[in-house]
Amino acid sequence: MPKPQLTKEGRDRLTAQLASLTHERTEARERIKTARKFCDFREDVTYAEAVDAYDRIEVKIADLERTLAEAVIVDRGRLDVVAFGSQVVIRETPDGEEETYRLVGELEADLANGTISASSPLGIGLMGGVVGQTVTIDTPGGTLDFEIVRIER
Repeated sequence: MPKPQLTKEGRDRLTAQLASLTHERTEARERIKTARKFCDFREDVTYAEAVDAYDRIEVKIADLERTLAEAVIVDRGRLDVVAFGSQVVIRETPDGEEETYRLVGELEADLANGTISASSPLGIGLMGGVVGQTVTIDTPGGTLDFEIVRIER
């Protein structure tokens, strides 16, 4: 299985998320301690919910720690070619509006925040492209052409 790829910014976001979860874990432990003082373990919903919340946090922490330990941080290379980490301004041809995306690893991809996976059909089509180039992307809805307008850091 290939190692997950992250941008430096993606690693920083995951590290911040891990710190936040570590704080939540401490709070969840306190809720369990408090619930233990006042419950019959066989029937107390508050205690069961506190334990479930703690378990979910532990799973998320373990996943993030594993991801951060295994991840390869990919540094942005040349600015004149679309590469992992590039922010690319594209326009659907012939008369589409400009759209901006950053090419990232699958773990960071979030279309609502303007990031797409470098391994998505659009990401694959854009990789290695240069300003002015038109790339053709096969999608389930048909073939689309995009012009690379700008490559940004």
